[in-house]
Amino acid sequence: EEEPKEEEPKEEEPKEESKEDKPKEEKKETKEVGKSEPITFADIKFEESNEKSISIQENDKVLLTFTINFTATDFGNKEFDAETVEKEVLHEEDDNIEEIQGHPDFRVFLSAEPSQNIPLGLLQRSIKLTSEPPGGLKPNLQRALAQFDDSTWENSSKQTEFKGVLFALCFFHSVIIERKKFGPQGWNRNYPFNLGDLTTCVAVLNNYLEERPKVPWDDLIYVFGEIMYGGHITDDWDRRLCMTYLRTFIRPELVDTIELCPGFQSPQPSLNYAGYLEYVEENLPSDSPTSFGMHPNAEINFRTTQGESLLHTILEMQPRSMIQGSGKTAEEKLKTAISEILENLPEKFILDDISEKLGDDRTPYQNTFYQECEYMNELLHTVQADLSAVLRGIDGELTISEEMQLIMDSLLLNAVPETWLSTVSFMSLRPFNTWIKDLHKRFAQLSQWVDDLSIPKVVWLSGFFNPQSFLTAIMQNTARKMGWALDKMVLVADVTKKLTVEDIDAPARDGAYIHGLYLEGARWDTQSGSLQDAKLKDLYPQMPVIHIKALQVDKSDPAIHYDCPVYKTTDRGPGYIFSIKLKSKDRPPMSWVMGGVALILDVNSTI
Repeated sequence: EEEPKEEEPKEEEPKEESKEDKPKEEKKETKEVGKSEPITFADIKFEESNEKSISIQENDKVLLTFTINFTATDFGNKEFDAETVEKEVLHEEDDNIEEIQGHPDFRVFLSAEPSQNIPLGLLQRSIKLTSEPPGGLKPNLQRALAQFDDSTWENSSKQTEFKGVLFALCFFHSVIIERKKFGPQGWNRNYPFNLGDLTTCVAVLNNYLEERPKVPWDDLIYVFGEIMYGGHITDDWDRRLCMTYLRTFIRPELVDTIELCPGFQSPQPSLNYAGYLEYVEENLPSDSPTSFGMHPNAEINFRTTQGESLLHTILEMQPRSMIQGSGKTAEEKLKTAISEILENLPEKFILDDISEKLGDDRTPYQNTFYQECEYMNELLHTVQADLSAVLRGIDGELTISEEMQLIMDSLLLNAVPETWLSTVSFMSLRPFNTWIKDLHKRFAQLSQWVDDLSIPKVVWLSGFFNPQSFLTAIMQNTARKMGWALDKMVLVADVTKKLTVEDIDAPARDGAYIHGLYLEGARWDTQSGSLQDAKLKDLYPQMPVIHIKALQVDKSDPAIHYDCPVYKTTDRGPGYIFSIKLKSKDRPPMSWVMGGVALILDVNSTI
């Protein structure tokens, strides 16, 4: 009776070996593939028993255990807890890491926040993976449509409306994702829009259509723009852009066909899922700024920014000690430049003398200019102190600190030191050579005011550290004069036909004349007195002199206008100042919203 019992396992042994022979052969094949070319996931077949999902939490009191099979005889089959892994693997020297030979079929998939515990050598030997949306409007649209299948496409009882809105949502999702490439002109800030937003919107769409007898177009737009996608958006002007796109794409005419972008009509709702995919492949035109409602100049800005970024990176990689074309070393050339800057740097304002001239009864304008003089003094003091210290460091009189080294590196790259920009400087994206010229120009405007303590006939608004303070002064001055409540007033802009400062004879009676503003995405036509399409390659046309005045809210002009935001620099978002209502006669205001039209105070190409 015992003999058959012993024979049974003997008979089972070859069966078990036959089951294991296949994975062994696959492992051999894997090794051969690994010698000639990188192993892909398709080359390895995992059994359910070999797959382990582990959640690793930092400072977890419960020890994590898992099995790692090593081919090296030193390790064999071991169970490591969290402490052992940290001690024996993560803290190994870089040279020892190379000696560890793992199982050829072993793979680790990690998704984690940046950590300082993982050795740099290990990270450098690892394969870096990232998941990003494809580039281009068509690949993004195809990817969005791929999130659904025939069952989703044919699931609604209102087929015409459901298919139309579903496709419009996919197109909307593709547009807002791809629009990011245009930088601040596309979106003021970067938002993590994802496919989860799209699939959630489609689920909400299906529920709304099934529960209501009529299509609630306004409700759908609000839910999609203010809650689903709008939940990511933190900038009010970006929220306006999102809602404008939705109002353009999702409307009752969608049940027939509408133009989603120039040269591309929405498909007929009678198509099936495969028909929609084929329609996109055959009919969607190639990418261009007009597909997003933007001017072709946006492509020039986008490509220029790409090129500048590449050249800046190459410049940063150059050795600092290389000999310059003049035969001087980098330090010698830097010393010459700093000496010249310090020699031409203007003297600080004597604030006590200015305060004595102003007296106690100051106007809002005087307070604003006095504060600007204080800001300028702080900047001049910092520039003079830091550059003098760097100069003494080059001469060997001082030990070069980390902050001094950063300033030297920035100046060698023709960049404004970050410590200045983040503390005492006006907001600017200029290179250092034009930044220092801009500083002198700002100082000249303040010096003109100090001489007679009266507001200039035309104020260079771009020359202020804090332009909002001057605009507030206009409202305060009008409120005192007219006896109006400050919280019930609004600033109104009247664009004159005067192109230069010299064309203005005297200061404005109410409010103030300002200049130094540039349009991005459009141009101002002085003859018609309204916004027009920008001329090709004219990226930042200058605005004429603008008369800013304060009026009561109920007396503001109700005419058709575009509410145009004003920013300090082309980076937009963090530099928002206020908005100006510009007339738009030939085109609806929503077209300028999609075009990313804005007014900029400081443009890099101007001095």
